[in-house]
Formats: sequence, structure tokens, C-alpha cells
Amino acid sequence: MRRLDRHERLDIVASQSIGQRESTGVTEAEGDAAAWTVADGGVKVGGVRAIALALAVGRQARWPLWPWHVPGAPWLLDRAYQLVAANRHRLPGQTPWCLDHEGCRPPPED
Repeated sequence: MRRLDRHERLDIVASQSIGQRESTGVTEAEGDAAAWTVADGGVKVGGVRAIALALAVGRQARWPLWPWHVPGAPWLLDRAYQLVAANRHRLPGQTPWCLDHEGCRPPPED
């Protein structure tokens, strides 16, 4: 997402960052379940809509919001997002944020 933010309009923060929950109002359960976009004024948008909104703002484009004008597309996007979110631990990716950055809450003990 940082690479797509052409004009540095987004402040991207890991949900595990210390103080993030207090400053954004995103609860631990919400942060664990989905990506969130928090706009000025504290308006929270989660899931696939958060990704689309962040893309629209970061790219200064309207195309990420077009699917919400197509009947059935929001439902389909929500289902696809839920599937990916539920299985993200199985997907290849970067090292968890807190292993590479200071100022994070430690992972919970199992």
C-alpha cells in the first residue's frame, strides 16, 4: 500500500503498534479481523471497503470505488475479502510487523 500512495496521503500503521488502538478507536478484535481505514473525524471503515478507500485516497483515483455501483459486486468482494482474511496466515508475506519494528505490543502467549 505504501508503494501505491503516490503523494504520501496515507498514514499506514500496524494494528499492533503501541497507542494505535487508543488513537484510532479500532479494537483489538477489529484489528485482528480486518484491515481498517480511519478517516479524519474518527470515521472507521473496515474490510474490503477500507482497502478500496485507501487505494482511492492514495492513488487520488475513483476507480477503486466503482464496484460499489455494480449490483452484487459489494457482496462478492466482501466474501472474497473474508476468505483471504480468514486464511492470511497461510499466505506468503512479509515478516510480522512487530518482529522488524520497535514500539509494538508483543504477540500473545499461547
